[in-house]
Amino acid sequence: MEITATVTAIGPHAISQTDPLVILFGQEATPELADVSVIQTFDQPAQQKQLVLHHGDHIYINDIKFRISAVGSLTNANLQQIGHATLMFQPVPNEDRLGNAVYLVPTARPTFTVGTTIRYVMND
Repeated sequence: MEITATVTAIGPHAISQTDPLVILFGQEATPELADVSVIQTFDQPAQQKQLVLHHGDHIYINDIKFRISAVGSLTNANLQQIGHATLMFQPVPNEDRLGNAVYLVPTARPTFTVGTTIRYVMND
């Protein structure tokens, strides 16, 4: 199954040159959250409720393929309800994993712009 979202806004403090993460939120993000987030809109909102990511699935950001190396315990519920996840472009830590994180390989963070396509590709 493949579910697609499009970046519709990028908060002025969303992309750090030093932090290896990108916070995603849906359109319902408060102004405070939108300030530090990349806002995504799902192309088919009904499909958002079916979004369940697992280790080994893939996320394509502007056609750059990333393999999911770990998914936090809160991630899928938050993605389904409010379009929220934290994309981590770093190795999975042995301890202190973020509950809402999706750890991705390779760890080079791609460029996000308004119009960027995010494709969630789940193995059936």
